[in-house]
Amino acid sequence: MREGRLPFLDAASLMDPFVSNAAIKHSEEPIAVSDEELLSELKAKYDALPQSLSSLMTFEYFKEQALKERESIEADIRQRALPELNTISLQQQKNLTLLCLYERADNPALWQYHGANHHGMVIELDQTHEFFTAPKYKDAPQIFLPIKYGSERPLKLKDAHPFASLFHRSDNFSNEREWRVLRPISVADKTIQAHNFSVHLHSMQTSIIKTVTFGSAMSNEIKDKLMNLLKNDLRYRHVTLLDCRLDPTRYLLHRVPVDHC
Repeated sequence: MREGRLPFLDAASLMDPFVSNAAIKHSEEPIAVSDEELLSELKAKYDALPQSLSSLMTFEYFKEQALKERESIEADIRQRALPELNTISLQQQKNLTLLCLYERADNPALWQYHGANHHGMVIELDQTHEFFTAPKYKDAPQIFLPIKYGSERPLKLKDAHPFASLFHRSDNFSNEREWRVLRPISVADKTIQAHNFSVHLHSMQTSIIKTVTFGSAMSNEIKDKLMNLLKNDLRYRHVTLLDCRLDPTRYLLHRVPVDHC
């Protein structure tokens, strides 16, 4: 907050094995290859032979010899039948940085896992600002998209975006309603180390901050320091300060103005 920067993390810090396709589980039982598929494969191999070779043997003789390696040929057919998934190598992930954002500031699950178990704070940003929506940041391409949730992983199709796996997640996480900003590591203003992660800081216009919400379990000492900074720094005079309060009867969080707590 003092430096007016937002923290981006390496894409590798997601530690999501589905992004890099780690540890694939293959079928315990081989997928059956039909006689029609096998015959079609052998015919294609025969037709691909140079004229000098195909003229010396009939297709029936070629098939008889090829079937001696039937197991290997069927394995090739099965491999080609598997869909090619959209994935990113670990090295590529280390060259990309992400800012993960969420639509709801009153989601108890997010507060627990991303808000230091209610001891942290939430900064609400103006998602319509060009800081996010512009196609480029410092002349480098950036992507700002919502996460798509579902049961199927993205495929590597002709018109698919090469980083699609970073913007798809299992529908088990759909309640998070996450958005991500993707930028190359080279555009960061400053890099620091925190909790064994590299944090890449990006300067922002402080006008994009709309509200700051203090966690329900935040200590008074930290809260006082933050309030002192936000109220006395002219860059943040426009920011609305909110407190998180637990609903008295339901598992809900309410954000209320600090002055009315």
